[in-house]
Amino acid sequence: GSNFTEVYNTLLHFSDKFVKGKELIDLALEWVRAQKIRLEYKKYLIRAQYPNNNLSLAVDDCIFRFFLEYDNYIRQLLKKNIREHNLSALYEIFFSPYESKNLNINDILERHINNVPTHFHGIEKIDTNIIILRSGLSIIIVKDYENVLFARKEEEIKKKLKFKKTATYKPELETRFNGLLLERMIKTYCISKKKIADKEIENAVAQFLSSYFKFGTLYNFDDFKDLLIQNMTEDIFSALTEKLKQKKSLDNIGNLILNSIVAFRKVNKRGKLDGLAWKKDLTPFLKTFAVKFISNLFS
Repeated sequence: GSNFTEVYNTLLHFSDKFVKGKELIDLALEWVRAQKIRLEYKKYLIRAQYPNNNLSLAVDDCIFRFFLEYDNYIRQLLKKNIREHNLSALYEIFFSPYESKNLNINDILERHINNVPTHFHGIEKIDTNIIILRSGLSIIIVKDYENVLFARKEEEIKKKLKFKKTATYKPELETRFNGLLLERMIKTYCISKKKIADKEIENAVAQFLSSYFKFGTLYNFDDFKDLLIQNMTEDIFSALTEKLKQKKSLDNIGNLILNSIVAFRKVNKRGKLDGLAWKKDLTPFLKTFAVKFISNLFS
């Protein structure tokens, strides 16, 4: 996957952050161990069953089963005053698929620095390790679990074709859009008030759409439009603090999203498309809405 320079630069970034007696080779060995943990975690994920294929439950279950203890060990290698976004970025790199390319430490740190706060109570750093693990691993776990679900669906199709070759398979449609990352991102922003990179917002919007749209399945616009607006409105409203909920009502948020959908329909009038095509076409419009909404949240 990544080339030598990217691997070395990742390790080098942490060279001044080790506790006494630890060095680059210790972190390099932990990278190898992380990939072995990833193999065991994927074996578990292949067998795992979650109610309604709940992505949020999948993320938290895997974090507590496989990564929480690893986080405690990694922290023993590093100084206690290390800023938390360093760990979040480290976990994204360590647990990305082995074949992943372009794992540039500086680019990844830039994405995490405004998304992962470091909180102190006096001079004591507050334990935010669950937030850190979610930030570093949520996208990876969600993608891995979606791949598992896709493989299960393919296997189900093969079995049906084997026993009834004349049967026509119609994939089961999702019942809602799930804005797991979007909700968490806005919740974090409400606490830290630190600017979120556009790429982070785009990833969250893409995850929201991917939770509903499936590759190879055709969708009518009129069948999902109202559901999209309703679910995105609910997820965003749920992420707000009580004070912000008094300023931004459900109706207000819903109308803003509706305006984005109206703008989308002015340039895209097609009635039926494959799920991947809807995701690709809708992402820039909903990203523009989300960027503007977040930037005006406290104005």
